[in-house]
Amino acid sequence: MMAQEKFAADFSGVLQLDVTVPSPGKYEVKFPFDDLPVHYAAYVTVDAVLQSTSAGRTHEQQGAPNNLTATVTPVNGDTSEVEAQVTLTVSASEAMHKTVLASDGSTTYAQLFRKHREQMMNAVNTALGLLLRPEFLLPATGQRSSTADLIQMKLFLDLGEAINGTALPTASVILSGTTPIPPATMNVTEPAGFGHSFDPIAALSGPAEPADYKPPTTVSLQRTTRPLTGDVALWLLIKLNADTLSFDNYVRQMDLLFFPDGPNATQPDPAGSQQSPLYPNAAKLSRRRFLPFTDTDAYRGLKVATEAFVVTWGGVAPRGADTKVLQSLLALDPAAVALANERLGLNITAPNVLSNQYFGSGGSPTLPYLQRVATALQGTDAAVVIEDALEQETAAIQFKKATASANGMCGESCLWLSHWNDNISAKLTHAPLIELIWSYWMEEMQLVQTMNAVTRRFQNVSSGPRDPLAQLELDPLRPLNNLIWGWVQDEQHRLPIERRALEYSHHYGFRIFGKAVPTARPADNRSKFLEAFHTLLNLCVPFFRQADDTTVVPDGFPLLNALREVHLILSEGAHNQFRDLPTTARVEMMMQQWLLARPEFREFLPRRAMVAYPEPWMHSVESMRKLQGWGDTNTYQFWQLATTGEQIVSSIRWGDWNSINDPVNAANWATFFRPEIQTYIHSYRAVTGIDVSAEPVDVQVPGIHLLRRLQEHKGARAA
Repeated sequence: MMAQEKFAADFSGVLQLDVTVPSPGKYEVKFPFDDLPVHYAAYVTVDAVLQSTSAGRTHEQQGAPNNLTATVTPVNGDTSEVEAQVTLTVSASEAMHKTVLASDGSTTYAQLFRKHREQMMNAVNTALGLLLRPEFLLPATGQRSSTADLIQMKLFLDLGEAINGTALPTASVILSGTTPIPPATMNVTEPAGFGHSFDPIAALSGPAEPADYKPPTTVSLQRTTRPLTGDVALWLLIKLNADTLSFDNYVRQMDLLFFPDGPNATQPDPAGSQQSPLYPNAAKLSRRRFLPFTDTDAYRGLKVATEAFVVTWGGVAPRGADTKVLQSLLALDPAAVALANERLGLNITAPNVLSNQYFGSGGSPTLPYLQRVATALQGTDAAVVIEDALEQETAAIQFKKATASANGMCGESCLWLSHWNDNISAKLTHAPLIELIWSYWMEEMQLVQTMNAVTRRFQNVSSGPRDPLAQLELDPLRPLNNLIWGWVQDEQHRLPIERRALEYSHHYGFRIFGKAVPTARPADNRSKFLEAFHTLLNLCVPFFRQADDTTVVPDGFPLLNALREVHLILSEGAHNQFRDLPTTARVEMMMQQWLLARPEFREFLPRRAMVAYPEPWMHSVESMRKLQGWGDTNTYQFWQLATTGEQIVSSIRWGDWNSINDPVNAANWATFFRPEIQTYIHSYRAVTGIDVSAEPVDVQVPGIHLLRRLQEHKGARAA
């Protein structure tokens, strides 16, 4: 009863209205509702009444808020005001309604509501942010909930009560507000600006009547808008992949798998329910991953779940075995489309058409770059195998609808352990977007070395007379104890540092230095990658500077040539262990991050609580770096290089840059990835001390600069 009474409160005085002055003596009052994104209109509608009172007369308008404008002309001595009343309605979309009617009872509104709940909540939050006054968006002093929170709770409570049945469920709430218009300070029959001592002769030189002239037209310059290119669909998938493969999503999915009834659960499923996105792939992998050791079940569960997470959520482009899955992914993800609109300055209204243009509209979509690779194999036995496999894949899709909800985002075919290696068409249709440069910067951060130091102390191996981990004692009552035991036992099944070091050289020409790194000579080294990559980043700096100047249209052709060069070098290294080693390294390093994020490490590794790291494991790595004297560069800069570098390199590797002759594509690429490029340039300078934006371009491998800065750090400590 208390909750119902609370939600029944009158939401009056909460609306905000925009007051503008189109001409002296007149005021325009309207709703600030033009900024509501188009894709939210499927869930939220607004009907408004705008009522203005002026000199005893009342004018009323009804309709959509973005079309309502009241013009008020105050008269001296009169107080004018505008009163607004809005009916905010949230409902299931028309597409959801058609799905329920066509399912003959197999699909309910409750199921669709759970699937679209996040989009509906975002739509309501955005609408309230535009309609309400700022003070009603935050909780008042001593209150836990804001007015916006109460409105949202009332809407979704009413929607939940109306969700049963076949009728289209809706919920509404009435909001109101009043905006006073200041009265004029003079009588309109007298010339303005002279007060009570009116001088008719001086009035001859005074201002003219507002109706006798028009104010000058305001002129402003905007950035040049370029044509929308099809490869934006690939870039959207790269951004989406970065979000789904993040540590936050990793922890969230692990909690759903291991603790389905925990605080992060999105549905009240019982333990062992198959509604968790990781469950199908984790169940399959658990029947294949066995360890020949005793008492390692906890570690085995962590290893299986992490591999299932990378397979299910990370690095599959396009996601799903059907073009329709890809189309809906781009069309129904408002965050991705809004990101493209924001960065490119466009209004993309049909992202599914964009995906059709780039990935094709056939049954088995693939990247244009991989299509070109397959075409180059014509006349060989490999071409016959690829052609037959693609035909079989397309025929199978026609008899089987791919669903993303039952087996995770990318469906059953994402499990490349059973499908990717067995079906050659999957290598063309589901190319992972995982880059080894992410693992390289995690390696330089000393993520792996931090875990090695912990496991050595766990095995009672001392690091010297002044061991900084001498007090690291994990009692057997803590879950972390058994997890580290399994990690130590499984060491022989993980990638050794020499294999990772040789692959860094094979992909990017990078070298890592240290006592544990062998001196093996690589057979193939991408020595030209760093020069080409840094040249590309260096060319982006004047491009951004010219783009900010609205009187200049920057030329994208130098960027296009640089992108071709980097793409060719990356293509040369895409062989041998190119596909499997980056994925395996990602799985192992994400497990290390999860272990180092455990709360038990707070007792053994001192940390600075006031430093707000984006991911909790970074506290443990930073503490270990300080204890061991591994450098004074913050781990946050390495993390920035890893996350932004992977997105930049993926967009270059998988783009069909050799076939592109229009510099508009390169200009759009630089504009779309501008935040990542500028972040990478800054973090690279913070880590190595080298400014990539300066001339001449630095071509020395990062490991040399890191080694130099480490020696400088040790010398400063010794002094």
